[in-house]
Amino acid sequence: MIGTGIVEDMRDVNPVEYIRAVGLRPEDSYGFLPLQLLSGSSYFFLYRDRPEYEQARAALPESETVLNFDFFMGSGEPGDDEISPDSWLGRRITGLGDQAADLAKSYEGVYGAPPQPEPVDLSGPNPVASGEQIAQIEKLKAMGVLDDEAYRDMISLAKGGEAGPLPGGVQAAAPAQDAPPIVVDRLYPGLHSRSSTSQLDHFMPSYRDALGLCPEDVYGVFPRGTHSPSRGPGAQSRAEWDDFWIVYRDRPEYAQGRAAWTTSMGEARWPEAEVLPGVAPASAARFDGARVEVEKDIWPREKLVMRQKGSNLGDSLREKLGRRSYEPDDSFGFCPSFGNASIYFAWRRR
Repeated sequence: MIGTGIVEDMRDVNPVEYIRAVGLRPEDSYGFLPLQLLSGSSYFFLYRDRPEYEQARAALPESETVLNFDFFMGSGEPGDDEISPDSWLGRRITGLGDQAADLAKSYEGVYGAPPQPEPVDLSGPNPVASGEQIAQIEKLKAMGVLDDEAYRDMISLAKGGEAGPLPGGVQAAAPAQDAPPIVVDRLYPGLHSRSSTSQLDHFMPSYRDALGLCPEDVYGVFPRGTHSPSRGPGAQSRAEWDDFWIVYRDRPEYAQGRAAWTTSMGEARWPEAEVLPGVAPASAARFDGARVEVEKDIWPREKLVMRQKGSNLGDSLREKLGRRSYEPDDSFGFCPSFGNASIYFAWRRR
């Protein structure tokens, strides 16, 4: 059984935005999962609750799309029930979607450097983009109008910004005094380095050892998507997930380990870790060298096709975590396998 006071929540924000908006501490987090492949996907969060979390998360945008967990089915396509343009969320920012559409239209007949969009006014409460607006940004990325950095910036801007004062469109939680930053670092190779035998079970223990990473500092692991071009006349690029990134509270001693990890993975092609403002106080926990356990479990397919807002997903995760009997402060997160048919759980074995 897992401990009492564990809450499941599904919101239309990415993990860092959620962490900064709620003020979530990593020692309270089991992990998180995207519910679709699109980078603008809603996320499912599982963690130990506190009164201040309950109050803060109420302001975050709930997903306005009923999802069928397409990410795990490997389709990469949105669910059928998209955000209504007449809903408050669909009306919040029309400028971003119109701007993206104009830019895409202009680019079709232009060779060379594409025009850059004008800044979008995201002032006001809950400045978050609709699914249609996110899809426009995805289209620009697939067309080659946006490089990786510009694409991430536009997605973040549309969602209220990860590092700004309004993550997810709401006021960031007041940070603890001298709160360490949040780090988002690439954990293991992506699309062209996939291996059925070397996945999270191989890379998580190695990364932990390289940094001396404490599970009390880890929020979780999540995948980032890529667009793989299809061949043939008129072929469309299709969305696939590429690699996994780990999110954790930083410590000065982790920097040297990150540098060594980057070198071992191929420094020339390895992206720099993202460092963002933190919210949680520093932990007194110390690296104990305990064994990292990583187990693969089969995901029940019948749970994935039920059009629910996270309750079936939450029940399944609770059941699987309960069989392993570890608490959030021992968790290194959970994530699907490359084949999307299985899910990995990583934790410290006491």
